[in-house]
Amino acid sequence: MAQDNTTGGQTGVDGRTASAASAPRSSAAQASIDEGNRAASSGDFDTAEEAFERAVAADPRDARARYNLALARQNLGDREGAIASYMRAIQLDPQLIEAYINLGNLYGELGLEEEALDAFQRALEVDSGNDELFINLGDSYRGLGFYDDAILAYRQAQILNPDNTLAADSLRDVRERMNEQAEYITDMERRVDEDPRDLSRYSDLVEAYLEAHREDDALNVVNQMINLAPDDPATYETQAGVYEAMNKPDEAADAWQKVVQLSPDDAEAWEHLGAWREEQDRFDDAVDAYRKSADLQPDSTGARFSLAEVLRDAERYDEAIAEFKSLVDEYSNADDEQDEELLADAYARLAECQNLAARPDDALATTSAFLERFPDDPEALYERASALDALGRHDEAVTSYERALEGDPLNPGICNDLADTYLEVGRIDDAIEMSETAISLDPTFAVGYETLAQALDRAGRHDEAQEALRKAAEIHAAEEEDEDEA
Repeated sequence: MAQDNTTGGQTGVDGRTASAASAPRSSAAQASIDEGNRAASSGDFDTAEEAFERAVAADPRDARARYNLALARQNLGDREGAIASYMRAIQLDPQLIEAYINLGNLYGELGLEEEALDAFQRALEVDSGNDELFINLGDSYRGLGFYDDAILAYRQAQILNPDNTLAADSLRDVRERMNEQAEYITDMERRVDEDPRDLSRYSDLVEAYLEAHREDDALNVVNQMINLAPDDPATYETQAGVYEAMNKPDEAADAWQKVVQLSPDDAEAWEHLGAWREEQDRFDDAVDAYRKSADLQPDSTGARFSLAEVLRDAERYDEAIAEFKSLVDEYSNADDEQDEELLADAYARLAECQNLAARPDDALATTSAFLERFPDDPEALYERASALDALGRHDEAVTSYERALEGDPLNPGICNDLADTYLEVGRIDDAIEMSETAISLDPTFAVGYETLAQALDRAGRHDEAQEALRKAAEIHAAEEEDEDEA
């Protein structure tokens, strides 16, 4: 485990690089850091984690202590806990390059390539001359299928370090993938040319173009399909898929509307239409579409859950509660893993709707049954905490929020609500820490800044509170601007 009370970079026991210290730390924190480093060096990461947790408690603003805690958690296989600690370390020290790198690698291990890409891009803002970072960036682009961007990243790595053989090998691999992709597209184009009236061949070509991120070419082919078969619902399904890939909700919804007009008994098409009406915030239309899908296919779990959820979003809570109760009853005798997951989801959404409808006593009863069936479920604990909060039972709510956060450490909403409840019970420093954690998990979380401002104001740190409010206002303004542009 890296120590940072020396000068220069140093390699930790797990092979990751640590930078030099930036600020002195308290003696208590340093003693715990030293203990953690010794434990980690011997491979005892359980003890290391405990020591680094004490270091963080002794000095909550020590970014290196949080970084080392993240390393210990990563070595213990606690990926979510490690991610949360890396993000908090970065918030405290935006120059902590190793935290970005490890964060990006963790996201990559979890298959979260977009998040990995963001982490490596942020790291390059700190160290744009790091050839290894450009390789990581290229790997993320390659995982997402953006081969042109991957090539630029690998090439930059070579420019920075001509002896980097991994960059050369990766560049060669991407070139081969691009060639294979180009050959496949050429084959699909040739197949269309051989029989331009075969719609299935057009569909294959559209899929090939989308795989290559050539959405405009895919759309042109779809238009040919529609000209060829204007009354075939399959052509509009393909069109919808292209617009979905282009993230154009209005056009995607129109395409699915055309599908259901041509094929009014297609339950899946109605469900897709509901999803895009919901994306457009046309909740009543989404309700009608989901209800139609559920009527056509009563055994469709997806349509029924979606119907209940959009009723919740439309603030039609009584109807949503009735739907979720029906789902809970249906899956209460679940006897396989998939049905167990559906039951847990139905319980969670039912309790959520009861809380939203200001029925905390009902939510408590639901979460009691929920926790009896699924002990320590984070969503059950969170909804229970929300109900306890509403009933003024704040000390009990704190305990429930804390247990929920243990099971879902990357949830900024839990962090924020816990911070707010800490304020209710007078734990000001804990409220500041937890609201800052919420912000580290989601820097665009305006409510987190507002809670932080309240906590800072209660602590007498009025200038910092005003700065937090200013940041919240900026985020709200940016969100409104995005909505106006949309």
